[in-house]
Amino acid sequence: MRYLRLFSIPFFCLLSFLCQPLIAQHGPNRLLETHWQYTYTLQLETNSVVQQAGEQWRHFLYFQFDSICRQSLNGSVTASPWRLDDHALQLAFRKTGQFEVSRLNDFSLELKFSSKDGKSTYVHHFARIARENSPFSETCNTLPVVQIQTVPLPSGPAPDGELAGQPISLPASRNNGVCVELVGGGYYGGINPVQQDYITISREGRLIHEFESLQGKRLIQKVEIPGDELEKFITWAVQEQRFFELAAEYDCKTAECEKRKTVKPSPVPLRLSITHNDTRKMVAVSIWGLDKNGRRYVSYPPEIDRIVDAIQRMANRAPNMK
Repeated sequence: MRYLRLFSIPFFCLLSFLCQPLIAQHGPNRLLETHWQYTYTLQLETNSVVQQAGEQWRHFLYFQFDSICRQSLNGSVTASPWRLDDHALQLAFRKTGQFEVSRLNDFSLELKFSSKDGKSTYVHHFARIARENSPFSETCNTLPVVQIQTVPLPSGPAPDGELAGQPISLPASRNNGVCVELVGGGYYGGINPVQQDYITISREGRLIHEFESLQGKRLIQKVEIPGDELEKFITWAVQEQRFFELAAEYDCKTAECEKRKTVKPSPVPLRLSITHNDTRKMVAVSIWGLDKNGRRYVSYPPEIDRIVDAIQRMANRAPNMK
């Protein structure tokens, strides 16, 4: 009996750990440049819905890379700082300033908080939405330009664990086919910092590159990618570069890397998304590419650089932007 008790302690500790809800495992990068729509608020003690979204109550969140969260409540837009430390989210929402992130994945976000008297616990539920379905879809992305760095690509298999992960099955997008999105990457700063650099490719082969700097006008470049070429690119990215097998996030593993996030020019995470039929995968790299000294801070597979380079080459076909 004594040995049984000794065995049961670590067993139940492990069981308790495995039964924890799916929370923000990947830190603040999981929220960067994501859009959410409020759905309802639940009181845990009674398991009852105390408020629900509808035509008279439409609330959206947009977590920008610059630690600003833009909120749209029935068309009225406000902005406030946000910060995610472990499972604690600091955000001004509904007269509350701090929440516990009880769930965060590619589909839903749950923010838990207690009433001022401490007698009731509530959870705000949000659903992840695509950028084009957000009220902020036409606003400036405030992201720096993606600078392609030419670096030697190592041959042979990647280190163990570098290519872990499975594709995420999501509801089909409005295009119901192929969709490619590239945003972020590089460093934000300089005399004329770039505020927007966003590339999308639809299933029809329409590539749209939106670019805007702080001192310049907004430029839009449109390129038509032939259908057979787009299909070859998707096949190459999914099969040869194993994009759907990559991990969802590549982040710092050293204290020096974490410190670099706070030094200017500020590194901006790279977000690369590919949707093929009903399968969508998004990969985020917290510090992508090389800095001005040729230093790489985050270890990630070279396949990401190859895919980004291919997208940039397609986007740069047109000689001018207008």
